[in-house]
Formats: sequence, C-alpha cells, structure tokens
Amino acid sequence: MDANAGSHGDDTKNAVPISTPEPQTVSGENQEGISSDLKRRFPPRKAAVPAKKKPSVWRILRWWLAAAAVLAVAATVVLGFYLWQAGRGQEMNGLSTQVKVSGQLGEQPVVEFQGRMPITLPNSRVAIRGFGPQIRENQDVRVMVSVYEGNTGKLVSQGGKPQIFVGKANASTLPSGLLTEVIGRNEGSRLIVHRPATASDGKTSMEVDVIDVLPTAVYQSQLQIPEAAGVNFSFPQGLPHFESASNTQPQEAATFVLVPGKGEQLDPRKKILAQYGVWELDSGKKRAYTWGNVGPQQIVGESTFQSLSQQLTALRANSRILAIIPADQATGDSALAVVMDVLACAK
Repeated sequence: MDANAGSHGDDTKNAVPISTPEPQTVSGENQEGISSDLKRRFPPRKAAVPAKKKPSVWRILRWWLAAAAVLAVAATVVLGFYLWQAGRGQEMNGLSTQVKVSGQLGEQPVVEFQGRMPITLPNSRVAIRGFGPQIRENQDVRVMVSVYEGNTGKLVSQGGKPQIFVGKANASTLPSGLLTEVIGRNEGSRLIVHRPATASDGKTSMEVDVIDVLPTAVYQSQLQIPEAAGVNFSFPQGLPHFESASNTQPQEAATFVLVPGKGEQLDPRKKILAQYGVWELDSGKKRAYTWGNVGPQQIVGESTFQSLSQQLTALRANSRILAIIPADQATGDSALAVVMDVLACAK
C-alpha cells in the first residue's frame, strides 16, 4: 500500500470546503455607491433642463430701478455740494465788501482791504465788463495781472509791479489757471479772483488777483479817412482793410491820427506795443498785417519810418494812426500806406 495514502485521507477529512461566493446584486448600499460613482465619471444622458428666463419686461424694470437708485445717490451728492457751495458763496459775497478795487483798466489798480480775509474756495467775479471781442483759444491776447496778499494787502507780483502777458491765448503765453480765467471773456474786462495761496510767512492765506483783459486793437469801424491821404480803407469788425489809392505816387510823407488815444504819453525812444498793417499803394499788396496773425509787437519808435517816428512823439496809448510813405522813404519801389494801433508803452 502506498505510504502516503493515510495522509491523503486525513487531508480529505480536514479540508475546508470552498464556498463559491454568490453573485451580489446591485442593490442597497452597493447600488448607491456605484450610482454616485457613475454620476461622477459620466454625465447624465438626459440634458439638464435650463432655468426659465424671466420675462424681458422684468429685466428692463430691474435695470431702470437700479439706474434710478444710482441717479438718486448722484443727485444727493451734487445737491449737497451745491448747498455747501451756496453757503461758501454767501461768505464770498461778503468778501466784496472787504476788498475794494479801483483805478483805470490797464493801470496798476488800487486795492483796499478791510479786515482779514477768511479762507474760501477759489472764486472770481467781473468788476468791469468789457465789450470787445471774446477771447478764444489761440487768438490775440493782452493781459495784465496784479497779485495782492490777502493778509497784508501787499503787491506780491513778480518784480513788485503788474505782470503783462502778450501773445496768443494758449498755454505758451498764459499760465494754465490764468488761461482758464481769460478764455471766453471780452476784451476790456477786469476780473477779481480770490484763491488760497502760500503767503510770505509760509502760511496759507487768501490771495487777490486783479486781471485786466486789455484790448489788442483800437476797434473803430466808422472812421473817416481825410481826403488829403489819397487812400480808402474800410474797417470790418474794427480792423483795417485797404480798398484803393487815388494817389499812388505821393511826393511827401503824411501822418493822420484816426483815433486819438487817452492813455499814457508815448516815448518813441523806447519800445512801444503796437499792431500794424502795411500796403503798397500802386498794387494794394499787403506787406505786413499783425492783427490775428503774429499779434501785438514790440517796436522802437525811432526804428520806424521818419514821418511815423515824429508823429509817435505826440501820441498817447490806444491811438490809431495812418501814415503815407513816399517810395523814396520806403523800402522798395512802391509808396506805402501804414495803419498802426499804438496800444501801450512796452513794459
């Protein structure tokens, strides 16, 4: 017999029966686990139903309600600001009684202070309303500014005298703040500006700026040219326009005062500020014309034509003159007609 037969028998007796696991049905907890796992891995086959959109009328209504709320807040802020400004304005209105400005336009003003000026927002008012052309950007401009310290009443303009700005109404000629005040004003106006500034003691105090918007021409439209001049001019918008010459070869120089000025006496040995035009009598050709082009120019009276220089000796500022220059005294082969607006002595 096989020696190993006993051992095989024993193994058969002691063997643990192998049970075949029953297939589990997908139910209960196992089913829920698998379902959730599948949901995570795979999108559902049935498309999600989109949310119903609210009617367009409702959306428009909500938009209008939101806009109305924003406008209400903005209106509240603006109203509050203007009410605050109005309160400040009452204080500024009282300020005019504390500062009195007198003197002729174009001359250093006389400023009287009555009491200490309170600190306020910048503010300006028109002391003299001009009737000249309105200042527009890049047009001719002539401005005189006198700056006074509010606490002491002292003139603190550079050099201890009013500053003169001449040229074009742009940032190249005028500081930005001054340009803003001048644009839109009429020539011949005087403005008084109050604004906070650093005083000479380093503290903040009010400053008073007196701004004279001066004429850049002697505006006269209805002018009679003397018959002896032998020329005809028209003056649209107050500026000269050559029409014709009845005598194209004058033998002698002549000067005529078309508009006598009432300003300061001129000194032809010094520089004067003037606008002028030069025309040839025979052809009517325009040789020079500063109005609206290069603007007011500084010239020395003695450097002009001899007859014109002699006439300048007796002139006052804000005069308009007409000069007839024979060909032998002029530059070139033609006799000339010169119209000049003498504005002021150059500072």
